[in-house]
Amino acid sequence: MSTPMMAPAVDGCDSEVVITSEVDIEALTATYQQVHAADLHLPDHCVPSPAERLRWTAEAPGFQAGVAYVDGRPVGTVMGCPLPPDTLWWRDLNLIGDPELTVEWTGRTFAICEAFVLPQFRRQRLGIRMVTELLGRRPEERVSMAVAETNVRVWRALQRMSFHHVGNLVPFPGWRSHRMLVRSLPLHTSR
Repeated sequence: MSTPMMAPAVDGCDSEVVITSEVDIEALTATYQQVHAADLHLPDHCVPSPAERLRWTAEAPGFQAGVAYVDGRPVGTVMGCPLPPDTLWWRDLNLIGDPELTVEWTGRTFAICEAFVLPQFRRQRLGIRMVTELLGRRPEERVSMAVAETNVRVWRALQRMSFHHVGNLVPFPGWRSHRMLVRSLPLHTSR
């Protein structure tokens, strides 16, 4: 199931954002590897492999993605799924504030598990459009995602979108520390 959302041209090329529950893992893995080419040696980008992580996310119940295309080829994605009540998402979180934040129930949290855009298409608002289109359709109360502490560019963009830093964690053994971020849904309000 996919819904194309026509978007303005990017550098004179046709672009669109498609909201879908089916993705081409091979094509998105190739895009991921281009995005993170300089960092593929880091555990964050190779253990588990990008293909494994993308596949796990795509196979999760309730999975949905926003995929950006320029001239018909995928140039980025924002992928996620609703968190179940027994989720491990918050495991090992060094929480700042209210411990009730980590309590889950059906319909509480949509987790963004993967988000990336090819470098040559950054600053074209494709990432913002994918997030906005994807989250604008979600029925959950809030959204959460983890961002590497060194990824200052994304962290600043998410702050402008009213995401709040609620703690830190290391998602997988050997990975760098990540900021866990949360914001209320729907996007047009900030509770």
